[in-house]
Amino acid sequence: MFDTKSPDTVVAELAERLRSLRLQRNITQAHLARQAGVSRPTLSALESRGRGTVETLVRVMYSLGRERELDALLAPDPPSTLEDLDEPTRQRARPRRPADAPGRRELR
Repeated sequence: MFDTKSPDTVVAELAERLRSLRLQRNITQAHLARQAGVSRPTLSALESRGRGTVETLVRVMYSLGRERELDALLAPDPPSTLEDLDEPTRQRARPRRPADAPGRRELR
């Protein structure tokens, strides 16, 4: 779907899809904005230029009844091997050290 597209292209396509979905349902921007709890100019900016916050996108998606798509977007990857099932869930990322940092060991 979006595999080879730039982030700007993906944003533009998502904005157009939101607009198309609203129009397919014959909903005005003013009505959807009220339903989502955002201003009409905020919704317009999301639909026309893909500008807005994650919160705005989530509110609009819920108002359009598309919360399952958001759930799918944030679904965790399934474990790739049986060994992955036993690994604890990481709580934070490890900072990367420069190659010449003291105490850094080379892998052999």
